[in-house]
Amino acid sequence: MKTHNLKAQSRTATGKNECNRIRSKGYIPAVMYSHGKAEALQVSEHEFSRLFRGQVPESVLINMDFEGTPGQNVIIKDYQLDPVSGRVLHLDFYKVTTGEKLHTVVPVIIKGTSKGERLGGIMEVLERELEIECLPTELPEKIEIDVTDLDLAHSIHVRDLPVTGSMKFLADGDRAVVTVLVPKAVKEEVPAEAAVEEAVAAEPKEKAEE
Repeated sequence: MKTHNLKAQSRTATGKNECNRIRSKGYIPAVMYSHGKAEALQVSEHEFSRLFRGQVPESVLINMDFEGTPGQNVIIKDYQLDPVSGRVLHLDFYKVTTGEKLHTVVPVIIKGTSKGERLGGIMEVLERELEIECLPTELPEKIEIDVTDLDLAHSIHVRDLPVTGSMKFLADGDRAVVTVLVPKAVKEEVPAEAAVEEAVAAEPKEKAEE
């Protein structure tokens, strides 16, 4: 899997006013958690935005260079955004340990156009992200689902998704991730076609009775 590099600096002052001061200087206030311990730090807003293109991924392993010491693997556990501008206001990192499984959420990416849609159905994505458990080195950045063969009134469930290595889905296996709904117009069309077929099939019998 791809690892992203990010530099971080320690900070001693905390509180709302201090966080606002940090943001005014172009940094994002953050906290790194590790087995009950918490350490206040800050990362460059420009570097973070450039690295992740304005997104805040929770399924990416980050190699954090902390105070000039690289090699600290972390993931983003939580974040706070400005409700108006979408600017990242705060980040919570979690330090991962090699060989220790972690829990996080991974985005679901749908690929292709389903068979059901081509027949007039409406595809509905029920889960935009899924919670998983895995080793840090086997953390996927996304879960891709090919829906090309998905028919009308059919669904893809958690149990249908492939897993590799130590990865395990924490959601119930019967939970539907994506489904193709049958529109009302299509539902009405099927009985109408059936009625026509029955009428055609009955014609020879009626003539024979005459």
